Order: sequence, then structure tokens, then C-alpha cells
Amino acid sequence: MIDPIDAGYVFPLLVSFGVSFGLCCLFALAPSLFLNQEHMHNDLNARQAEHKRPTPRIGGVAVVLGVAVTSAIYWQRIESDLIWALAATAIVFAVGLREDLHRDMSPKVRLLAAFASASLAMLLTGALLPRLGVPFLDSAVALTFVGVLLTLLWSAGACHALNLIDGLNGLASGYSMMASVAFFVIAGMTGDYDIQFVSGVLTLALLGFFVLNWPHGYLFLGDAGAYAIGHILSWLGIILLVRNPEGAGLAVLLVLFWPVADTAFAIWRRRLLDKETDQPDRLHFHHLVVRALRIFFGKKLKSELYNPFGTLVLFPFVAAPIIAGVISWQNGLLALFFLFLFGTLFIGSYVVSMNFFRNRRFSQKEAAKLAIRQTEARPIEVSSLSGVYGEGLQSTNLQIFKRSEGGNWSIASKDQQGDEITIFDKFTTDHEAWDYFNASLAKD
Repeated sequence: MIDPIDAGYVFPLLVSFGVSFGLCCLFALAPSLFLNQEHMHNDLNARQAEHKRPTPRIGGVAVVLGVAVTSAIYWQRIESDLIWALAATAIVFAVGLREDLHRDMSPKVRLLAAFASASLAMLLTGALLPRLGVPFLDSAVALTFVGVLLTLLWSAGACHALNLIDGLNGLASGYSMMASVAFFVIAGMTGDYDIQFVSGVLTLALLGFFVLNWPHGYLFLGDAGAYAIGHILSWLGIILLVRNPEGAGLAVLLVLFWPVADTAFAIWRRRLLDKETDQPDRLHFHHLVVRALRIFFGKKLKSELYNPFGTLVLFPFVAAPIIAGVISWQNGLLALFFLFLFGTLFIGSYVVSMNFFRNRRFSQKEAAKLAIRQTEARPIEVSSLSGVYGEGLQSTNLQIFKRSEGGNWSIASKDQQGDEITIFDKFTTDHEAWDYFNASLAKD
């Protein structure tokens, strides 16, 4: 183990920040080096785009390289098990980077890559999730096949989960900084100064990206960054638990709570709606927050401000379980209580939010009538994003629908003044139609 933090600790942090920030600036200032002409064209001409220039989705590469370069320079400060766990990130990082550059890796392939990185980390380190911190659960975790299964799900799940919450400027990177700081604090308490070192380096590398991603989104994290950072965070927690018998796995799960809870709920929600679990939607918690802000504030805020404002609104809710995880590090039963508490609050607030929006949507009958009147043909598919948005004279009826099998999406909108807008077969996805609708409101 290395000595506790001293004056020599500051320079590695500056190296990590400098590498990350410098590369992020390069990526943002020279997007043509990292986007082919087709992607640049699509990026600029997408109706949902709020940026004025092509935006590379490789900001996470800068973060990972910031950690890698600093760790390589100061490798003597890091124990071998942690070095091997970090090295295993390479598989999921490479597959994610391929997706960021070429957009040709399916969600299933990326998830398999996350499992491959988790498997490699287990083989190289010999580490398995050792315990959850609750006696009657730990007896099951002690079984080898259970430990292997949970470790795979823990690691790959964290990768996938972090990628799914990467929907607002600064949300995924802001959460990751909070989680890194939590592991920094816990490692300081346990004397695992190499874990503290890597946590600090990761935090500063993330900060180098964050300042260019929030609030304006000059650069996006991308799949490579989200998956790699998720892997690193999960293994910081696993190695802490392996080294410290007094640690509770459920406390570490609290540190990972927000992305894991949002992902688990998304899987359950999609299965309940009989949809593919690997298909994206705009019903994650952060989507609901931005939608609520649009209803409450209307045109009082510029359209481009809702994205970063939503991140600020979410930060206290993201931070609360992380703080609880640090507090309950050595108390599994307390961590179990916190998990139940935050899980209940998460599900309850989501259900309340959905009921709130449902009261502002068309009924299915009203939606069909509007479609028939405005399109002279019954729509064959109506998006769940259809609804009534706003309040009073500013409320707007919106329907997003398809008129033919395999066709593009259309918009039918009518406000209380009776003005109607119809745009037929123009949008590739219902999300694109929804963002066009929001942009048109901002221009009114």
C-alpha cells in the first residue's frame, strides 16, 4: 500500500485532469477527425439537435485515457489486483468505441462485451463478490456459482446501467464523480490507498470531461466511456469488499443505486408493456424530469436549458443513496434499510410522475378521432409520447403516429385556440418527432 495523501498526490490528479481535459478540447474543436461525413451530416441535421456543430460521442475516451495514462505513470502506487481489474476494461471499451465511431454494434453485443470484461476481471484478479452484509444472504453468496453469477451481473450490469442514464448533459459524468468520491472516502477509512488513488484520478478525469459536457454539451460521453467507467466503478467496489471483511456489499450497491435502479425498472417496465428490453425509450426518470420542467416552466426557460437544468434537479436524488452507502459501509442491515427506502421512493415517485403525465394525455379514443380527422386515415401505431402538454391556454394536444407499416412517424397537434399542425411521414423515430415538437414550442 502507498502512504496516505501527501503533497506528491496532487500532481497525478493534475495529470489525469490535464490529459482528459486536453483531449476533450481536441475532440470538441476538431469533430471532423472523429466523425465521418455521414455522421456529421446526420448529427447537424437531426431535428432534435440543439448544438450548432457536429458533436463527437467519444468524450469518455478522454476520461479513460486520463485514468490509463496516470495509472501507467504511477503504477507502483497500485496493487496488482486493481491493475488487472482496470486492464480488463479494454474489451468493453473497444466495443463501445466501435459503436461511437461506426454505429454498428447492437445493444446485445455491447452487453456481451460487458460480461466478457467482467469474466476477464474475475480470471485475472481471482476476485468474486464476497458478501452483501446480511447473514442469511451471505450464506448463499458464499456458494461459488452464486458468487460468480452475482459478480458477472454486478459488473456487466453497472456498465449497462451507466450507459442507460447517459441521457442528459452531465448526468452520467456527474453521478460517476459522486460515486468515485464515495469510494475515495471509503478507501481512506479502510487504508486502501491505491483504491483511493484510482478513485481520485477517475474523479479528476471525469471533471475534465464534465466542464465541456455540462451545461452546453460540446462533447458527449459515448458508449466507450459509459461502459468503461461503469466497469471501473463496479470493480473498485468489489475489490474493496474482497480486501475488507467488515464491508457490506449492499452499501456498495447503494453507491451504484441510481443507474442500477433506473435500469432494473426500465427492464421491468418494458416487459410489462410487452416491449423488447434492449430497445430504448424516453421513459427513464431523467426524461420524466425534463418533461415535467417543460410543463411547469413552459416558455419561461429557453428550450436548450431544460437538459442541463434537469441534471441539476436530479443531482440531490442521485447523491442521497451514495451518501447512505458511505454511512452504512460496515452495517449491512442499515444498508438494506436504505435500499428498501430509496427503492420505495424511486418506484413511488415514478408512478406518481406517470400518473401526472397520463392526466395530460389524450385518451386512446380522442387520439384516434384526431388522427382520423387530420389524416383521413386511421393510424396503425400511436407513440406513447402522444399526450396533452402544458396548462391552461398553453396546453397542446399532440399525437405522434404512423400511417403505414414501415413508414415514418407523423405529427398531429392542436392547441386550445384551435390551431392545427400536421406533418406527415417526416420523422425516422417518434423521439425525433417529440424533439421537433418541443423545438417548435420554443420558437413560438
